[in-house]
Amino acid sequence: SPDESLHFSITSQEYQKILAGHSNHFEDRINQLFNGTRQSYLAFSSDSVLRLKPLTLAYIVERLQFISLINTPGDVKGEAFQAFVYKNQRGDRGEFFTPHPVVKLAVEMIAPRPGEKVIDPACGSGGFLIKTINYVLNQNPDIDKTTYISECIHGIEFNPDVALSAMIRLEFEGGLGQEIECANSLIKNQAEIFDIVLTNPPFGNKGKVENPKILKNYVLAKKWHKKSDRSWEITSINLPSQSPDILFIEKCLNLLRPGGRIAIVLPDGILQNVSNSPVRFWIQSQAKVLGVISIPQEAFVPYGTGIKTSLLVLQKYPALPTSHLFMAQIRKLGYDVKGQPVYQRNSQGRLLKTASGDSLIDDDLPEIALAYQHFIKTGQPSKCTENIYFLDEKSLNSRLDVEHYYPEDLQLLEQLEIANAKSLGDIATILNGTADFRQATDREIRYIAISDVDARSSQVIAQHVIQGSQAPSRAAYLIRTGDIITACSGASTGTAKQATALITDEEDGAICSNGFAVIRNIHGVKPLFLLAYMRTERYLRQVRRLMTGHAIPAISSDDLSKILVPIPDPAEQEKIATAMAHIQILRREAIKASELAISDTDHLITRLLIAH
Repeated sequence: SPDESLHFSITSQEYQKILAGHSNHFEDRINQLFNGTRQSYLAFSSDSVLRLKPLTLAYIVERLQFISLINTPGDVKGEAFQAFVYKNQRGDRGEFFTPHPVVKLAVEMIAPRPGEKVIDPACGSGGFLIKTINYVLNQNPDIDKTTYISECIHGIEFNPDVALSAMIRLEFEGGLGQEIECANSLIKNQAEIFDIVLTNPPFGNKGKVENPKILKNYVLAKKWHKKSDRSWEITSINLPSQSPDILFIEKCLNLLRPGGRIAIVLPDGILQNVSNSPVRFWIQSQAKVLGVISIPQEAFVPYGTGIKTSLLVLQKYPALPTSHLFMAQIRKLGYDVKGQPVYQRNSQGRLLKTASGDSLIDDDLPEIALAYQHFIKTGQPSKCTENIYFLDEKSLNSRLDVEHYYPEDLQLLEQLEIANAKSLGDIATILNGTADFRQATDREIRYIAISDVDARSSQVIAQHVIQGSQAPSRAAYLIRTGDIITACSGASTGTAKQATALITDEEDGAICSNGFAVIRNIHGVKPLFLLAYMRTERYLRQVRRLMTGHAIPAISSDDLSKILVPIPDPAEQEKIATAMAHIQILRREAIKASELAISDTDHLITRLLIAH
């Protein structure tokens, strides 16, 4: 029989009896163990029972009986918990597990200290809290673990099953289980304030909050008005709904004491989209942006979503007197899109090992964490690398995404300004009003889609004659001779394949897709020179910098008007314009020659058929 002191076990004889459908002492022993555990730990309610079938229970015990969960590293236990509770946590409200490397990076950047109270108001199975405990204890091995956890660690989770898993994880680490509270953070009135918030709130439109009793308590659930000085002011009008991640931003900052720190994972839409400008304005009015880390789009794929995110690090005012922001782009996660580890290799393709023989994970997160810690300690920027750089606070505008502040792009803008470049909005009009052709649905229209423009020759190569009533919903702008149309949305925008063309007499009066921006009334620069400039990398880099969205990249008309255009000497412009005109003539001649060759071929085949 098994050792009496080791209740969590099963012998081969007991397993065989269960397979044969016979009862034995195994089930009684495990039930007694569970009842004793339930009474000893707060994580379990008094009516908790085991709901596993005997064979399932036997299989689990047989596989786990030789593993010590107490001695198992926290990271490994975290992976196990994620596997067990994955289906429970991934519900309808946009909840996704945070990748372990991202959790580790956030904690190391925030660098919690003993005595600092830490909360995760959307804690899931407790990943941020567990990593915080491990970090503080590794840095301060002499402090009492249980006391630290009970006094400084707090988590709130809405899903009861996931909250239970977090309680159990905390108990494994030496806590009491009461550090985790099952509640809705957006409703709960939290009187206690904290030094640190570490969180990855649920995000996405699917789980929008619509309860007016919740929304009325948040300024970010109200409409905002843009003032003449381009700042924002709150109105008294309540929104009908709001994304939970936006509400959690406000909740998290309200949970912090003055000077408290927060690291929060957010979808990039909050950091860049025009519609979220009031959110960013409010954030910057409440806290100082210390750092932004761009997380690759594939980071969350193994965890259930492909949404592009970033890690935003803030300090609630009053904040450190730094004059720069820390910015970084994660290029190597240490795992692939299937969640499998990626290891470092030498030039011969062999795995690199540590002194203890372990394979080295291929990631750049430790480098980012160390650079950020050095920046916070010294207050001074260090040497920039390929994926780490520092932004002068004076250069920060209403956007908070890393990709908007690449040093080479900011340097380009500075060079263009020195060269007295003008903004596109100063030398042309960018149309906003759509055409009214739908009022005359009985007539034919000529329609131009993005695919009807050849990016290489900057010409429209096709028009589709259709009834106005059959026009696609994207048909929007009436175009005129001399206009320039350029793609403002889609995967090719900001690349050498971006569709851009000068409208000629042949296209005058046609209707183009709203996937184009229409540039009209061009003055102070020759249109064909501008057309050539819009094909250059300097122009396209500015487009990429101003684009928003990752699933469907786009640039707004307002942002397009900000792109800088150098204005060379008129004679130099004329040379470029003449070359562009020649290219367009050559293409039209090539089309005519092609049509003639096809016609001649058809006549030749006709004669051959008649002859036979």
